[in-house]
Parts: sequence; C-alpha cells; structure tokens
Amino acid sequence: MIKAKYHQRGDEIVSLEVSGHAQYESKGKDLICAGVSCIVFGLMNALDVTGKADISDSGNAINITVKKSDAKVQDYMELVIVQLETIAESYPEYIRLERRSDS
Repeated sequence: MIKAKYHQRGDEIVSLEVSGHAQYESKGKDLICAGVSCIVFGLMNALDVTGKADISDSGNAINITVKKSDAKVQDYMELVIVQLETIAESYPEYIRLERRSDS
C-alpha cells in the first residue's frame, strides 16, 4: 500500500511524505504507482525550481518539507493533495492519504 501523509499548519501545507508500493499490479505494470509517481515527481521538479523546499528521496520514500511558503508553493502542494485524494478515493485498498493538522 502507498501511504501519503501531509502536515498542515493553519492554512498551509508544510510537508508531504509518500512511501510504499500499491501492489495493484506487478512491478513495471502498476498504474497506481505510476500515477502517484508522476504526481509526486512533478511536484518535486516544480518545487526544486523554486528552491523553497527540502526534498529527499530514499528509494521507497519521498519527503518534501516546505522551507519558505508562498502562494505558488501552496498551489503546488494543494494540487498534489487533490490529485492524491482522487486516486485514494478510487483505489482505497492501494493508497491511503492521511492529514495531520496543527490548526
């Protein structure tokens, strides 16, 4: 199962961690993993350009921590959360999205 956890402080998303494997299909044919990977790698590339986030990829886990937030960074983060929620709603047995909040 893919586990995606994001941390929200007030109205801002401050971090995202994605780990695991959906195991929907065999390696190289898993459309859920491919979809999640595309979404998360797109976010990583977009944030890398801004220089406003720390990004680490340990192979089976990706951690993104926002260092300096602005409207663009939050738009990126919110878009990715909506995309992951959409996949999780369609395939709840393969991906779980968790929110932690410091409201």
